[in-house]
Order: sequence, then structure tokens, then C-alpha cells
Amino acid sequence: MIISLRSLSYEELKSKLSKDDKIVLWTCNTCIKFCGIGGFDKLVTLEKLLKSDGYNVIGKELVSIACMYSLAEQHKNDPKKREMFNEATTIITLTCEDGYINTCNVFKDKKVIGIAKTLGIGNFSMDRGPILTHPFESTGLEQTNEGYTFPEVASKLNLYPTFFDAEAPVKENEEEFVEVTINNKKYKAKEGETLLKFCEDNGIFIPHLCYEEDLTSEGACRLCLVKVKGERGLVPSCCTKITKGMEVITEDDELNHYRKVILELLLSRGEHNCLYCSKGNPCIAGSCELQDLVRKFGIESTPYEIEEPKKVDKSSPMLKYDPNKCILCGRCIRACEEIAAQNNLGFINRGSKTVVAAGANKEFDQSACVTCLACVFACPTGAITEKITHYSGDNWEETEIRQS
Repeated sequence: MIISLRSLSYEELKSKLSKDDKIVLWTCNTCIKFCGIGGFDKLVTLEKLLKSDGYNVIGKELVSIACMYSLAEQHKNDPKKREMFNEATTIITLTCEDGYINTCNVFKDKKVIGIAKTLGIGNFSMDRGPILTHPFESTGLEQTNEGYTFPEVASKLNLYPTFFDAEAPVKENEEEFVEVTINNKKYKAKEGETLLKFCEDNGIFIPHLCYEEDLTSEGACRLCLVKVKGERGLVPSCCTKITKGMEVITEDDELNHYRKVILELLLSRGEHNCLYCSKGNPCIAGSCELQDLVRKFGIESTPYEIEEPKKVDKSSPMLKYDPNKCILCGRCIRACEEIAAQNNLGFINRGSKTVVAAGANKEFDQSACVTCLACVFACPTGAITEKITHYSGDNWEETEIRQS
């Protein structure tokens, strides 16, 4: 992956801004995200920092690949976003340098501010984090077998190994907070915040599969159902906003029973064999979220009939779509629309025959797919995977073993 580090301090960033600027924050959802200075959560953090200092942030935009001109142009011309971009005077890019240049070309009439320096090629280590392994010659760094960690690179090149909030903590407005009770414990929470997001941030476990912070919430999987005092029936925590005095139960025997049944039903949708699935092991794109929940709830099999196998789509040179591993969470569809601005994916058919389809029910290579990988990173199972993560090997050789 491309390795970039932050090149501006927070004070330097503010020196490039005016309180009259109408700011849109723009970031990528690939390399820069794994470098810790991009992605949706960094958009939210920077928005809070700037707003607390009196700057006018009018919007945030997450792009699947910011250095792809056609994608950036489509985001700019999206009818849902056109008004925001027309109003904006300044774009702050949380992208690599290529993404910054690309944004300058797309928004020629705007002030565009880049915050990162691109240094070379690297990879992601589960124990050391992102590592620069092949530095550009312009950095003056020698290539080593071990590579350079971000703190090492930052100290050598006078850059910043972390995001802006490391030097300028976010200031919270206490007036926006209300008291809520979750599992008989009182908390101070921001009114209007999503209940599931607050619980995640505070170490309160609520299972979910259709929810992704980067995307709009739909409440499709029903795993995140909780009990809220005064509400009729169970409510999806991913779509429920925090209100003053709210009392919530996130876990009890009844809720866990419902969740286990839902997981068993999801498993009956197809073949979830983790042994040969490319998402069966932890990686930079995340491990299989369905597998994690199945293990947590101690499910070894499903009592429901497994659906008939569906055809696997291997037509794309980059992607593989296996509908047998799809749980119809809709995350890939929302990612294709909201992050890639493509609207290339959607549900077709009804009931047990429902599947995700590309284009007008075409194979991926015949559709408008731009192979930006937004759907791959959104998928919580191994239904849509990048072919580069697959592996192949020799056929098993049978050996007869006689036991006396």
C-alpha cells in the first residue's frame, strides 16, 4: 500500500484557513485510512476540532479511491452533494499526495489544502502497524528488510506519526451531553448520537453486521436490537438516537436468544466454510465479522435447511462475488452508492431468492464496476473479496493408512 504521513501541524493547518471559509473535508477509504490519517473517523475528528475552534465545516466526503479522477469527478457531480460542493470555498484533503493533486484538478475553483506527505510503498504488520518498506528516493531513506515504523519515519523526516487530535484534543461542548442509563449504569452521552456508536465507544458490546460507521444505517440484520424503556418492542440500536433520560438494556437472556436464532438463520443462507475463505484470518481489511459472532455465541451448526448453492461470479479481474457467503446486509450496496458514487450494486428477486446483483443483473465484468474495492472493505463476510487475497495450492494426495 502507499505510505503517507501527516506533514502539517494543527496550528499550520489553521494558519491556512479563514473563519469565513466554507470547508468540506475530503478523504480516501484505502491506503490513507490504514496509515491512520484518513477514513471516516478522521473526518469526524477533524470536523470536531475545527468546529470547536470556530471554523465553518459544511460537509464531509468519503471517497473510495481519491486518486482516481473519474471517481472524484462523480462525487463532485453527485446530485445529492452538488449544492454542498457549490457552496464550499475550501477543500481539506486527508489523502496521499496523488489524491491531493487529483482533488486540485477536480476543484479548480476552490482552495485545496493537503495535509500529507507520500513516502513510498509499505505493508501492514499486525504487531508493528503500518511499515514503510520501499521508501521513495526523494526521502533519502535506505531500503531495509525490517522497514520503518511511523514513529521512526516521522523522527527522521520531521513529520507527524499520528493524527491532529494527538496534539490538539477534541473539545466537547458539555451542554450537548445528557444522562442515559445503559444496563443499570449511568453515562453522559451526546444527545442525538447513535446508540450503537456510543456503546461501541464505551466498551458495551452489541452484536451487529449491517452497521458500518462510514455508511447510513438501515437496521437490516436485527442483531443489534435492544430494549429501551417506553418503546414498544425491541429497537435497532444502529438507528436509535440517544435522548435525555433514556434507559437501555443491551444484553439479557431474551436478547441473546434472538441473536443466536438470527445468526443460525444467516448461516443457513449458504456455505460458510472458513477453512478456505480468504476472510477466515485477520488481515488489514478485517476478519470475518460473521465468524467472530458465531464463535462468540457458541454456534456450531444451524438447525435450518441450507439453501441451494448459487453460482459464484469470478468474471471480474479484481473481485470475486460468492453469493453463498452473502448475508444480505446491504453494506456493499450502500458503499457502492455512498463511497464509490457508482450505484452499481442492488438487490434483485424476493424472499429466499434475493441476491446482490451488479448492474442490471449482469456479471461484474459486464457492469459499471470500477474495481475501487469499496464493496470489498464494506463486506462483513467473504462474499465479496479481492482476488489478490486468494491462495491456491496443489491437490491433496490421498494416502491409505491401515490401522492394526
